[in-house]
Amino acid sequence: MQITKQNIPYYKNKQKKDPKVKSLQLRFLAVFWLLRMADWLQGPYFYQVYASKDIGSATTSAMTWVSRLFLTGFASTALFGPLVGRLCDSYGRKAGTLVFSLLYSLGASSTKSNLLSVLLIGRVLGGIGTSLLFSAPEAWLVGEAGKEGVEASLGETFGLAYAGDSIVAILAGQMAGAAASTRGPTGPFELSVGFLIMGGLLASFLWKENVAGGGGGGG
Repeated sequence: MQITKQNIPYYKNKQKKDPKVKSLQLRFLAVFWLLRMADWLQGPYFYQVYASKDIGSATTSAMTWVSRLFLTGFASTALFGPLVGRLCDSYGRKAGTLVFSLLYSLGASSTKSNLLSVLLIGRVLGGIGTSLLFSAPEAWLVGEAGKEGVEASLGETFGLAYAGDSIVAILAGQMAGAAASTRGPTGPFELSVGFLIMGGLLASFLWKENVAGGGGGGG
């Protein structure tokens, strides 16, 4: 018998991947990597952007307020995390992903301000957004895989997502450095908004809604 790629089980399995799986992976990964890029762009520059603000007072140093801004973000994530997870299950994981894009964009835009109140609000929004980032997109994937009957592909899809995420993180570091060198410490946050908009637009057009229990509506 002639040995060809078609006769080797590995290649036969590759060629027989369910079109539903391919479609789901493309729709999920495109959005997921854009949103993760937005998150990675911001991370290394929070301290630098807040330290550049003149937010000290006669009784409180600027470094103290920088610490409080960080704590505000962490507290917001811890406080609202359980709530936003339940809301996504009830009202839709696609909706949760779009809300993440909006809140994270507002939080990133707040770094342009020198007002402490605006920076604090931005940290609260960013903290809520972080909770959504680590719940809504992946919950959408699990729900959609269940609706389409391709749950067996979830392991492969998550593997691709986080293998690609490491590459996204490296690219984000390079892009953030370039943005900071040309636009200052707010540059990476400005660039992040662009990726959030792209990710939100793709999700709005490519994803159908799904909720806990297998319900879902049209896109």
